[in-house]
Amino acid sequence: MNIFYIDYMVKDQIRNEIEECRRKRLLKQHGEQEIRSNILDSAHSCFRLSGFEKTRIEHICRDLGISKRTFKKYFNSLDEILEILWDR
Repeated sequence: MNIFYIDYMVKDQIRNEIEECRRKRLLKQHGEQEIRSNILDSAHSCFRLSGFEKTRIEHICRDLGISKRTFKKYFNSLDEILEILWDR
């Protein structure tokens, strides 16, 4: 195997581990209500930039640095978020 490829894979794994630690720290530091509010704010930004049809759950998760599983803990779908934002 190429030494550069191995180096890249190790660095990628380290980056993933750091990101996972950052996510866990974020969830511990912020309360559930604040995380829910952050998801709504991020979704609102994504909807304004890309439109509802082009926005995916992954876009919101990437923006906040959370997993899709964390997103699903607070909201079932983008439609639910849209309804909440509409009522605001």
